[in-house]
Amino acid sequence: MKSIRIHLDAHAHIYPFHDVPRLLLAALDHMPRVAPTDLRVLCLAERSDCSFFQSLAQDEIRLPGDRWRIAAWDPAGGVKVRHLPDHRDLWILAGRQIVSAERIEVCSLFSDEPIDDGKPARDILRAILANGGLPALDWAPGKWLFGRGKLVRALVQEFSPAQLLLVDTSLRPLGWPAPGLYRAAHRQGRAVLAGSDPLPFADEEDIAGSYHCTFSIPAPDDPARLVEPLKAALASGRPSIQFGGHRGGPLPVFRRLRRNAQEKQKP
Repeated sequence: MKSIRIHLDAHAHIYPFHDVPRLLLAALDHMPRVAPTDLRVLCLAERSDCSFFQSLAQDEIRLPGDRWRIAAWDPAGGVKVRHLPDHRDLWILAGRQIVSAERIEVCSLFSDEPIDDGKPARDILRAILANGGLPALDWAPGKWLFGRGKLVRALVQEFSPAQLLLVDTSLRPLGWPAPGLYRAAHRQGRAVLAGSDPLPFADEEDIAGSYHCTFSIPAPDDPARLVEPLKAALASGRPSIQFGGHRGGPLPVFRRLRRNAQEKQKP
């Protein structure tokens, strides 16, 4: 069976104030293309106040027509855009980020169905599965420690590898040890992905694609239909996943987090 290599940023944000062409070019530049069949993929983690994927689908957002073109639509929740000057393609997949009542981040991969923030994490996971998405828990500073860490470990025990993935992010600084849950996930056959996690302020566009993961999946029967084959491969736990790109050192990550906190305090 033929396979294709996927380079996936599994936690991407495109905020309303971001320079979208700049962000898409950054993702293309950061993620490699080792073979002509390789695919670069951004999986969105849109907050409740963001709707980039829906706006793109409804033609409310138009990329510069002399440089970008929509090359394919996947009705299951994906769009492939092409950078015309160099014919590089980038898949953008639907996805949501929800903050649970316990203040952990839960992502709904491959589904744009809205789910309200503030619900118990278990209820959010069940709602994502009911909507046809694939739930993921995303590492964030402090959110997998103490009581919340106990909850994350409990969720990993309660939901099977086919029902719940883990995502490492660029906010885990270099030198910060990988959580023990990652090792346990590998033993269970649970996929652990990587994502860049751009923060909601200007210039974070350049982060897109900078931390990603690479793996192979069976080649889709239809090259314009990526979502379901990718979802099935990740739920199976079979891909051998390698992290690529880079995370920042402690000081750059601290600066990003400090600026994010400052932006939140602005009126």
